[in-house]
Order: sequence, then structure tokens, then C-alpha cells
Amino acid sequence: MMIYKDASKFIHERVEDLIGRMTLQEKVAQLTCANSYGGETVYDTRHGKLKDGIGTISYLNDSLTGDNKKDKETIKGIQKFLVEETRLGIPALFHSEGIAGAQIPGATTFPQSLNLASAWEPALAQKMGEVVKKQLRAYGFKAVHSPLFDLGRDPRFGRIGETYGEDPYLVAQMGVAFVKGVQGDHEIMAAAKHFVGYGNAEGGRGGGEQQVDERRLLDSYCFPFEAAIHEADVKAIMNSYGILNDQAVSTSKWLLTDILRDKLGFNGLVVADYGSITHATLRYRVAEDHKEAGILALKAGLDVEQPGNQCYQHLIKAVESSELEEAYIDNSVRRVLETKFRLGLFENPYDDGDFFYEIKKAENVELSREIAEKSMVLVKNEDNILPLKKSLKVALIGPASDTKTNFFGGYSSVGSASTRSSDFDKSEEDSFLRMLYTGAITDDKESLKSMGIEFDDQPTPEQREIIMNMIRQNLASEDSSKRVYKTNEEFVQMFYPDCKSVKDVLEKELGKEHVLHAKGCNISKPIDRGIEAVKAVVQQADIVIAVLGGKESMIDPEATCGENKDNHNIGLENSQLEMMAEVFKLNKPVISIIVDGRPLATPLVSEYSKAVLYSWLPAQSGAEAIMNILTGQKNPSGKLPVTIVKEAGQIPMYNSRLPLYVEMNEWAEYIDPTQNKPLYPFGHGLSYTQFEYGDLEHDRSVQVDGELNILFKLSNVGQIAGDEVVQVYIRDRVSSVARPVKQLVGFARISLDINETKKVSFKVNMKQLAFHDLNMNQVVEPGNMEVFIGASSQDIRLKGTFEIIGEKTIVERKAFSSNVTITEL
Repeated sequence: MMIYKDASKFIHERVEDLIGRMTLQEKVAQLTCANSYGGETVYDTRHGKLKDGIGTISYLNDSLTGDNKKDKETIKGIQKFLVEETRLGIPALFHSEGIAGAQIPGATTFPQSLNLASAWEPALAQKMGEVVKKQLRAYGFKAVHSPLFDLGRDPRFGRIGETYGEDPYLVAQMGVAFVKGVQGDHEIMAAAKHFVGYGNAEGGRGGGEQQVDERRLLDSYCFPFEAAIHEADVKAIMNSYGILNDQAVSTSKWLLTDILRDKLGFNGLVVADYGSITHATLRYRVAEDHKEAGILALKAGLDVEQPGNQCYQHLIKAVESSELEEAYIDNSVRRVLETKFRLGLFENPYDDGDFFYEIKKAENVELSREIAEKSMVLVKNEDNILPLKKSLKVALIGPASDTKTNFFGGYSSVGSASTRSSDFDKSEEDSFLRMLYTGAITDDKESLKSMGIEFDDQPTPEQREIIMNMIRQNLASEDSSKRVYKTNEEFVQMFYPDCKSVKDVLEKELGKEHVLHAKGCNISKPIDRGIEAVKAVVQQADIVIAVLGGKESMIDPEATCGENKDNHNIGLENSQLEMMAEVFKLNKPVISIIVDGRPLATPLVSEYSKAVLYSWLPAQSGAEAIMNILTGQKNPSGKLPVTIVKEAGQIPMYNSRLPLYVEMNEWAEYIDPTQNKPLYPFGHGLSYTQFEYGDLEHDRSVQVDGELNILFKLSNVGQIAGDEVVQVYIRDRVSSVARPVKQLVGFARISLDINETKKVSFKVNMKQLAFHDLNMNQVVEPGNMEVFIGASSQDIRLKGTFEIIGEKTIVERKAFSSNVTITEL
């Protein structure tokens, strides 16, 4: 038996044996990806495109038809060809997405990442990851491009809902837990993305320019990735789009090798975000052509091009012409093969488990609903108008009041149901459309003439637009013809028949006779006489429930956020604001529910509503979760993982900012004092009960290499059982470089019955406070510190001071988490 096929041998022996047998063509093939447009493209062209093998295969929802049995067989057929009919039999690594559940029709859909972060319970993220792992493996996937470790600090960024929020510590805790769950025991390759700074580009434009000094880069933006590397052994990192400090990320050796590998200690696989290598030449002009872009990216440390091989296909010629040393290729191939061996692909290349059994498990739906319930954030509850009283007549209004698709994120199976491959990779669309357009105006010139589109050399701009629209329409019809569904609504009905709208569950809970419904407007457009219809039902009702928000999607015409959908408007659309202004004039109590992937600024709605609930994107059980919160069957316990600003002019505003003034108050920053504070601060969230903090004890001095012990009591002094999320922050009083006004160093979700008290103990390692000093050494400095314990970053209930003693100490690696112990009294 050949060594690489012998599972009893060490992985490095198998890798070296296999790489020694490979031709240059076979090596380069392992550094590229095949994209299965419409499902069967890769299978149909396998004898040509896959004859030398392949590294990864993109099989997102754009590749699936909705016929799961057929699609599973297609994946198996591709893998079977690679294993049995190529010279070396190297299996491919099929990848999907997973931040909102496996991106497969019928797979359990979960609330998106901002929901998960709002629950402040890493154990939920790990449980979700475990479900995603089982469903992916049962379908034939051994890789998932999830989760995001980006910091979400700009609500204009269309993908902020895919992040775990603004704070490095919270992002690290939630992301690490998800990675542990989804990777299991070397069962799936997770890819932490997008390295690095992707969510904070200038103007909130995803993939745009960023200028971040190296200290901030290492201490804030890299921190979650570093935690994933050392706490969760994440197997892959995906680079980000964009330009960082004037360097295209995809071709930056400084980022992908000097920082990621040498500084942060990553030794796994680096995979390209879709089309990002081509951007080096097509967008950023740091490479002359695709070949140079490929050479630069590989030398920088980017192992696998995705979703195709537009750049890396030229690596063969680059080696043959001595423009590239083959050693660079060998290094990346080693990492690809090592990953495949660690995942057990050579021993078990096919699906593992019963997909149809896994997606029918009731406990998975229950977990999705639990996350939705725990993640909803009640930011206002004036006069304790919630929970709802069942005897009331309710006017239900708003664009999300009787819809289901708005509950799902753009990367969920529902949100991606009608996507095409180019929706995930705009550079691919640019290239493909350019090719089709060139063919149309040359080869099909006579056909165009018969349609009345006549030109000599080049079409006019007007003719060009007509031709491009024809091409797009043809592509769309080809894509949809392969699917067993036509629309997202039909997709939901087919694969998630138990999914309900708010109207459905409200009528069931209160009785149809107690619910008066009028949509009033669409997300961004008015409805003819819609406001009049709303006013009519509001005047007949005792209370108003307005279900407002936007739509996260790559393709929906009403999309207000999503990938390639950054939005300078961070509030509700005008159609909704106009409707709500008329509603408020009627002086009925209003409960507003914000269904959106972004932390929308809602100053008008917040001022005049009696209660405001941010539900984010709560997935397939979202309506039931909303109803359980409104009626008090579940006590709200979510806390904001982001700061919600009042308007775009306040951006950026986040809890761990550096000090201009120590506190955000009327003396700080802006001429208009109302703009110095956010609409709602980081960590804020209300409950139907009340919690009391007391009896704080903590160390008064701690060695630079020691731990701070904190002890206090938490009591439920209200009339209902509930969960409180306690938060621990530390402030450095004087330091050699400016440090955050408050640094989150610990948190815990604690369940308390009525009149119950629990003892809460935190151990905070001083290495959590490490930072890069003026000499760019990572250090823990001695000095006086303040500790804050509270219900939010601004609602501080307990305070103390302590001193770090000893000599300033250089540390190789930060500590990434504190330890917490909850004791019943």
C-alpha cells in the first residue's frame, strides 16, 4: 500500500509521500476551486475540469436545485470520480455556509449571528455549531465558510448582521464556541473570516479602504482571530476583501504571513474569499494581470483560490517560466493535503449520516427557537406595557407583519434560495457578463439586428444596457429552470411549512376577532391608500403592534442590507416613517418590533412607542419567539451586542472607544449635547423582572502574571423568573498608550427564580489586559485599575479599584477569556 493511503501512518509522512508523487498540474489543481453553477456543471464537465483533481468545490445554495436526493447524489458522483477515476484519487473538500444553519434546503435555520451574540451565551453557539456540523456532514460537506470574526461597528455595513457585534471579547467568545461546535473532533473545517478589518471600511462600504494602525489592528481586530486559532484550533482562515493600509489584503504578505502566521501563530489553511485575488488586478490595480495577481497572492500566503481558478491556473506557466519557485506551491499544497488528511477525507470522502433524519429532529427546531427568544432585545418598556394583556384588541401593522421571508438572513438557506453564483462573487459576474456581452455583439450581431438593435462597431450606451438586460434575464431564467421552486416564498412553504408570520401567531394566540390587520406600506415603498387603511384599524384598536424593519438579501429588489448591499440609510425607510408618524398622531399605545439584520437607528419610533423590541433575524421560529416575548411566556433577556446610534453622523460609536472624555455625557464631543450619547448603549436590554447587584468583593492588588478575583451577589427582586446577563469591564487609569474607556473582560448569563440569589465569581487573567506599547511590544503594565460590573456598559451597578503590581512584562500571547463560577445560595 502506498504510504499516503495508509491511515496508520503519521499525517506528515502521508503528505510528503503524496506530494512527491504529484505533477505540477496536480499540485496547482489542489490550490483551486470548482464552482458548480446550477448543480450539475462540475459533474457534467468532470472528465475535463477535474482530471488533475481539485482542492475545494463550491456548493452553496446557488448550486442546489431543491431536490435534495438528486443534489446529494451529484455531490457523491463528483467525489466518486475524483477518488476512483483520477490518477491519485485525492478527494475534494466540498464547502458550504453555516452562520444561519447549513445552507441547504430543509436544513434547520437558525437566527443569524447578531441574534446569537445578543443572547450572550456561548454554549448556545456551540450547540448550534454541532447541529450545523451534523447536517453538513450528512449531506457530503466537510468544510464550512463560517463564522465571521469581523467587528461590527458600522451599521451602514450591509453584513453587520452576520457579525457577533462590536466588541472583540464578545466576538471571540461567541465565535470560538461556534467553531468548537462545528469542527467537532476534526469533523468539519471551519473558516474564520474575514481576515482582517472587513466590516469597518470607510463609509461602511464592505470591501473598501481601511486605514488601521498596527496597534489597533493587533489588539482589537486580530484578537477574535487569535482566540479562534489558540482556543478553538480553527482549521482555516478566509481573507477579507478590500484594501488595508494601502495594501490589497489578498496579496499582502504583511497581513497573511507576517501577522497571521508569524505573529498570531496560525499554521492552517488560508482560503480566498470569492474573487478576492482577481480584485488585485481588476479593482485595486496592484497587479498587471491575473497571472501576476496569482503569483502575489500565493507568495503572500493565500493557499487556495476560490470560487474558480482565474488567477492560479497561471501558476503552472509561472513556474515553467521561472517567475515563481515551485516551493511556494509545495508549501500551500502541503497545507491543503494536511487538512484533508486531518478531516479523514481519504478514509471517508462521502456523506456521513442521514440528512433527512437530522433535519427532522424536533430538538433542532427547539434550539433555533431558544436562540431566537434569548436574543430578542427589549430596549424600551414604558409603563410596563408588556407583557400583553389578552383582552385587548390589537391593530397589527407594518411591512413585516404578515411575511415570513423577512425573518431570514441573506446567508440562510431561505435568504440564498434564489441566488446565483455571481451574487457571492461580483468579480465573477463582471468577467462572465463581459464574455457573454462580447460574444453577443460579435457572434450574435445579426440576431440583435433582427430585434432592432443595429450598430456598426460598438453599441450605443442605450443599446448596451438593453443587451446586458437581455443577458441577465436569460441567465436568471436558466438558473430558475433547474430548481424545484420559483420564489423564496415558495421555498419557505416547501421546506419550512411550519414557519409562521406574526399575523399567524397573533391570531392564534389572541383570536382572529381581536386582531385587526393592515400592512400599511412595503419596506421602502408606499401602498396605495395604505396609510388610510392603517389609520382605520388603529382607531378601532386598544393597542398597536407595528412590525417594522428591512430585508437582508443579495438579490431582493426591496433589500436594505446584505452582501453587496451596504446602505447609508441606517434607519427605517421613509415609507415606514411616514406611516408611523400618522399612527403616533392617533395617541394609541404602540409596541414596535424591529425585524432587521442591522442595528437600525429608530429615534422617532423609540421616542413615541411605549415599547421597542429588536428581534433581528430570528429564522424559522421567529414569529413564535416574538409572540412568546410579547405575551410574557418568555421573559426577554437579550442584550445589545452593538451600540445603536441615533443617526449616521455619530458613526463610529462603540463601547470600547478610546477616551476623548471618560464618559459619554453632555460635556463630550458634539455641540449638540443630545448627539454625545447613543440611542441605546452596548450591553443594554430590559427584562420583565428586576435584578439587584450587591456585596462586591475583589482583590486589591494583583501581580502582572496573576488573576483578579471578583465576587458579588445577584438577586431577582421582581415578580417573575428571568435571566440577567452580568457584564464585567476594566479601565486602566493611566497607561503608556491610550486604552479603552471600558474593556469588556467577562460576562455570564444567570437564571434566577423569584427572590433567588446567586453568588457570582469571576477570575480575570491580567494577560487579558495585555496591549502593544509604544515600542510595539505586547505587555502587561503595572498600575491602578478600575473595575465595573453592571447590566450594560452604561448601567453600572458595582465599582471597585485594584492595582496591578510588579514589573512591566512582555507576554507572547494574550489570555482570551475569564473564568466564571455561579453558586446557588
